[in-house]
Amino acid sequence: MQSLRCCPARGLILSRTIRGQRSLRMSWPRNSGATGGAGGAASGGGSTTTTSTIGVGALQKLREWHASAFSSRFLLFTNVGISLTLSCVGDILEQHLEIYCGEIERFESTRTAHMAISGVTVGVICHYWYKMLDKRMPGRSMRVVAKKIVLDQLICSPIYISAFFVTLGLLERKTKNEVWEEIKEKAWKLYAAEWTVWPVAQFVNFYWIPTHYRIFYDNIISLGYDVLTSKVKHKQSHSHLKKIP
Repeated sequence: MQSLRCCPARGLILSRTIRGQRSLRMSWPRNSGATGGAGGAASGGGSTTTTSTIGVGALQKLREWHASAFSSRFLLFTNVGISLTLSCVGDILEQHLEIYCGEIERFESTRTAHMAISGVTVGVICHYWYKMLDKRMPGRSMRVVAKKIVLDQLICSPIYISAFFVTLGLLERKTKNEVWEEIKEKAWKLYAAEWTVWPVAQFVNFYWIPTHYRIFYDNIISLGYDVLTSKVKHKQSHSHLKKIP
């Protein structure tokens, strides 16, 4: 204390040194925390950027796949694949419904495979039909759309319903007479059902949907119709089984 009184300058220097050490001790944890927080923010920002980059890359890949699948080069394969898949799904749904209702005892994978193959036939027919229809009747006026709907119901529907029964008849190794009898007995049920669904659905298809999405839209709408198709096709065989003593 005496030395401080004797040398005011020395005391002043010592006092400032002590204050500086105290302020350094008090500020050091805060600076460390701030540094850590900045580092954490930088790390979090890097993680977010990486996730965003992955998402953008996946979206870009999806766009490239979509553009390739629905291009004119691969559109036939895409349409056939869609028809095959949804015909298969329709039969699976119908078989599970029949099992639930007690109409059949177990799932038949061969039946589903045959329905899927019939979807290939129908997919090919519809692909070229829509392509030809849009080429011969371009435009989206009400008159053009109405003509397309009428032609679709009067020409394409009977053709692909017949192709459906012929394809399954070949897969089931039926004779020509058996296939013809089955067509006469069952085809009208499917054709009558078409008139209740497809005129309105095809108006949307021909008026709004681009040509390369027609089969995709067609199959989404027809998923319920595929269930009915499977039911009508296989109903007779079950009734025959019940008649066997």
